[in-house]
Amino acid sequence: MFSPENINSLLEAMLAKSYEKGTSIPDTDSNSKKTCNFSLTPSQTLVLIGLIGGVLNVESVLVDRQQTVNIILQGSLKKKTEMDKVLDKMGSMSFEEVMKALFERFA
Repeated sequence: MFSPENINSLLEAMLAKSYEKGTSIPDTDSNSKKTCNFSLTPSQTLVLIGLIGGVLNVESVLVDRQQTVNIILQGSLKKKTEMDKVLDKMGSMSFEEVMKALFERFA
């Protein structure tokens, strides 16, 4: 999806934009300083990092008649256990296949 260089440059840009409005921030390309014209809240920064890092996925985008946009994100911070992985595999199997696998395991 993104190369490490792209992710690093995006993170640097997000961090630079998360400074308070009007704050001077160091420019990575030169010794000059830039002035930030807007700021991101901590929650906005976390959402951006979650999207870039693959923790959050866009579930749906809704636009109503008043052109209000609702973006629904979904993700989990919980790492999958071995049991979760087994249950995911079993979810795609038929009941008969699951029962045969269980009987073969215990026989």
